Amino acid sequence: MRFLIISAALLLGACATPSPSAPSAPARTEAASPSTSRAAQLFAAAGRADAPSQAEVERALGAPDIMRREGAGAAWTYRLENCALLLLFSADPRNEMRLAEVHSSARSPGGAAPSLEQCAAEAAARRS
Repeated sequence: MRFLIISAALLLGACATPSPSAPSAPARTEAASPSTSRAAQLFAAAGRADAPSQAEVERALGAPDIMRREGAGAAWTYRLENCALLLLFSADPRNEMRLAEVHSSARSPGGAAPSLEQCAAEAAARRS
């Protein structure tokens, strides 16, 4: 699993080089308000027992641009216009892949890292 996380971080890092002064984006949002997108609601559930499955994420966001499976985990990357999303999945007790972590980063070198909410909105807009 450590290899998967390192590999996923390298894939996401290839999308952009964050500026040294840019604050790091939170791994996930803690609560979603009723007005947030479906993608933001899925991201908020990452790491919980009721985390969305890969099928649910794909229905909401479409197919990922990069998909990698490693052992009991998987990493999906979505390359959007202004941000990149890295979604990490791990197998639950029934061996169904569930969303474990979500990370966002800027697509342009030196650009400010967008919030997870901003990336979720962009991902949802791309899907519609």
